[in-house]
Amino acid sequence: MAPGQCQVWWARPLTAADPDGLAALLDPLEQGRRAAYRRDADRARFTVAAGLLRVLSGAHLGIAPTRVAITRWCPDCDRPHGRPALPVAGWECSVSHSGDRVAVAIGRTGPLGVDVEEASARENAGLREIVLAADERGDDFVTYWVRKEAVLKATGEGLRVALTEVVVTAPDAPPALLGAHRADLPARTTLRSLTPGDGYRACLAALDTPSVTVTELDATALLAEAASAG
Repeated sequence: MAPGQCQVWWARPLTAADPDGLAALLDPLEQGRRAAYRRDADRARFTVAAGLLRVLSGAHLGIAPTRVAITRWCPDCDRPHGRPALPVAGWECSVSHSGDRVAVAIGRTGPLGVDVEEASARENAGLREIVLAADERGDDFVTYWVRKEAVLKATGEGLRVALTEVVVTAPDAPPALLGAHRADLPARTTLRSLTPGDGYRACLAALDTPSVTVTELDATALLAEAASAG
């Protein structure tokens, strides 16, 4: 992959993958997080996301998936649930999952943030109040949501920053960051709309990579091979 390029791989954990086979790829910390999920669907989403990230990063970095030292340091506590980081400088990644979609972004870019949301699960009037800034309007507020969260995942701040402090373009306009809690972010941030399929919205944010090239790929065959090998 050349500098400035990013891949977003899509998986459907609830209908196509074999999470039990992929579980063998996870490290002890990931195994612990997997075991903590009580619902099968939540466990499947986590397993596919973590396993796919290992498969992809291992392939690009020339390391066996089980030996990739992925860190998830959280600045607020000692639990391994922060923004994922790869062990080689110049490579970035991000992971998101919702409903029957998992997105794993990996690239030779500045910091990345990917977010996917199931639209029907987020269409709630109460959520609008915590997502939309004063000047933001429109029925498709989930598009606002994914654009904002992608930015905060790229910065590593996540929901420690209120989504109302991040201002983005309207859903019917090309994605862009108009304003933020940090004055430097709009000039540093590039947004790209993604195509997760009917009933979902998704966005990718890349920092310090103004001409990022994004390729979306289907991970179904890759995951099936990895699960059978695991």
